[in-house]
Amino acid sequence: VAAEISRLLALGRQEQALIDEKRVEEKDIAVLVRTNNEAGLVQQALGEVKVHSVLYNIGNLFSTPEAMDIQYILAAVVDPADEKALKAALVTDLLGVGGEELERLMGDETAWEGWLIRIGEYHDTWARFGFFKMIREMLSREGVLPRIAPWPDGERRAVNVLHLTEVLHQTALDKQLDMYGLLKWLSAQRADSSSQLEEHQLRLESDENAVKIVTIHKSKGLEYPIVFCPFLWAGSKVKDRDKLVFHDESNELSRTIDLGSPDWDRHQALTEQENLAENIRLVYVAMTRAKHRLYLIWGRFNRAGDTAPAYLFHPEVAQAGNGQPGLMAEEFKKLGDPDLWRDLMDIQDRSNGSIKVSELPNMTEDSPPAPAGQADELTCRDFKGKINRNRRMASFSSLVSSQPHRVELADRDETIHPGPAPAAAGRELPLDKPEQDMFAFPKGAASGILLHEIFEDVDFALPDEAAAKELINRKLADHGFNECWKDPIYSLVKNTLTTSLNSDFGDFCLAQVPAAERLNELEFYFPLQKLTERDLKNVFVHQVGAASASTLPSRLERLDFRPLEGFMKGFIDLVFRFNNRFYIVDWKSNHLGGKTLDYNSDALQRVMNDNVYKLQYYLYTVAVDQYLNLRIPNYSYATHFGEVYYLFIRGIDPTYGPAYGVYKNRPPQGAIETLSTTLIGRK
Repeated sequence: VAAEISRLLALGRQEQALIDEKRVEEKDIAVLVRTNNEAGLVQQALGEVKVHSVLYNIGNLFSTPEAMDIQYILAAVVDPADEKALKAALVTDLLGVGGEELERLMGDETAWEGWLIRIGEYHDTWARFGFFKMIREMLSREGVLPRIAPWPDGERRAVNVLHLTEVLHQTALDKQLDMYGLLKWLSAQRADSSSQLEEHQLRLESDENAVKIVTIHKSKGLEYPIVFCPFLWAGSKVKDRDKLVFHDESNELSRTIDLGSPDWDRHQALTEQENLAENIRLVYVAMTRAKHRLYLIWGRFNRAGDTAPAYLFHPEVAQAGNGQPGLMAEEFKKLGDPDLWRDLMDIQDRSNGSIKVSELPNMTEDSPPAPAGQADELTCRDFKGKINRNRRMASFSSLVSSQPHRVELADRDETIHPGPAPAAAGRELPLDKPEQDMFAFPKGAASGILLHEIFEDVDFALPDEAAAKELINRKLADHGFNECWKDPIYSLVKNTLTTSLNSDFGDFCLAQVPAAERLNELEFYFPLQKLTERDLKNVFVHQVGAASASTLPSRLERLDFRPLEGFMKGFIDLVFRFNNRFYIVDWKSNHLGGKTLDYNSDALQRVMNDNVYKLQYYLYTVAVDQYLNLRIPNYSYATHFGEVYYLFIRGIDPTYGPAYGVYKNRPPQGAIETLSTTLIGRK
């Protein structure tokens, strides 16, 4: 079949095989099969002669090798400390670490540690931002799709991978599954074929110009210019010796299952007659799908005597068998190749030229002839277009770091590239030491991630101290910190939530904000018109005010980024509503000293200026202003927006009040309107 398809396509390229004056192409050809295994054989054979083909709904998504690979990979991400799971993930086709390379990794402590760190980062990304962000980051970072794309079935595999990520993402959302829940669900889908839904049938690869491989069942009612039927010789004899399924003529043709009755032999004959009738029906369906040409493959195959073609094409077999597959098989054995050829030639002679009997073409080592006019050597075409490199995704991080592709993540406490949580950090100070407080808590990215997660999940009212400490203890374990930090962190959380924020619109504390009034880790995008560093500096020089003009612009002078346009992206730690006003909170775990007095207003102002945080919260305010404007009828910045708080949580203590650890500001409405116009082009 592959050889004949290859020959037809070669003739088509030479304009010697035409349909309605158009040359035959891959899209004109369909191969009809009965089973998944047959479909795989056809696609493999076509791949060997470099003919592009596509499978139509053959098999289930969770039965693919890619589903198994992703299950191994997710198991490693869920438990990044399990080195055995990581090894199993690495040697999957998707991550592509070979046996020799794995052996080398195990002997290279630095390289192996690098993988442990990467898998830990994927774990943290999944925990903070969800499955979809993690898997897309992994596919990109590990180069999964570019690696598998050149393989003979690369397109099929790539489609399966992307389909799986989509299904898993949607399931995680619909069923509210955490890491362990989603991994368990995937494992169940792969283990239980009865739970596999129609919506999880394999998604189609690109079929723009490909030979279509379709089951006979799926082809019913369709039509193709050229059809190949290589597997119509399925047997009719009973294979399951434990049961028979048939329609009982003695009982109004009711569907009957025989599990071993005294009438087994008679029922077996009825079952095989029905099987033969069904096979003849499928032959009819398959043979009537072709519009211009049909190829039907037939010959002295093993056990071909009880098949539909044996009954249809050979009168002696049909007559002697009288519809009984067992008798047909015995009669078919008496026929030699000349006898089969004689019967087929008789059919050809009676067809008035519409049927031709010919030998199967031989598979050769030669590739199909090249398309007419194609040069022996490939040459590179010159690209004469122009790529607009200013269009990209921007963020606060990319503006202040001069790194155009810097990924914007939530606050990471002074560290650009977070490493793994320091497993031994919590053991540096014993539990009974008086200096073990939050000023002594380890610095760095891992600590920032931990504290952010605690503030995301804790009930601000702290109604149950035991429940809050249990949450803190669980987070400490998840991030590799000693549980001795449980009480100091609880004190920090309580201090932060019960300290007055000294709002200009009525004093309150965060403990008064219910969960229903909070949006944690609010991710935002807004469109960005062409922006230069000069545009940004002008807004602050002319709009923010004289008090800032002496400090902030001097820090802004360090900004040096290429003009850009596209979208601005970011994450806001917390947006909450209180008394119908909306407030922004950014948790800061920066270490400014070993006592509360080190977190005074002057110290906070220096940190805000040194890190250009003022630019950050102006961008946040623009985002929230746009967000509220779309959702609140008759929205007004003056009426609905409250203030911005940067809470340096190590230094907050209700005993000292909001004078320490609390940075508060309310950007002027005019400045936000001007910045919105500069960034977006409209308010």
